[in-house]
Amino acid sequence: MADLEQRVATLERDMTALKERVGTHEEDTKNIPDLIKLEFRLASSQTARVSHDVAELQRNMKEVQSDIRELRGTVEALPRVIADLIAEPKNKR
Repeated sequence: MADLEQRVATLERDMTALKERVGTHEEDTKNIPDLIKLEFRLASSQTARVSHDVAELQRNMKEVQSDIRELRGTVEALPRVIADLIAEPKNKR
């Protein structure tokens, strides 16, 4: 009978330890949905930031292309302007 009581006591201790472990795991798994939501928010925020940065970069590229077009016209006109400047003093003599 003492052996049986000892086995029951051992099983009760094991059950108590098991319940504690299960309780710990349940607490850990309760946080999983919150962690998923936080990760989704972070990813969504990063995506929005990247999208904003890409849009800004596209605007800046359009400005740069416009500036290049203006510069190209100025550079193409430069030889004519230089020739006029060189010819001007000759005409005054």
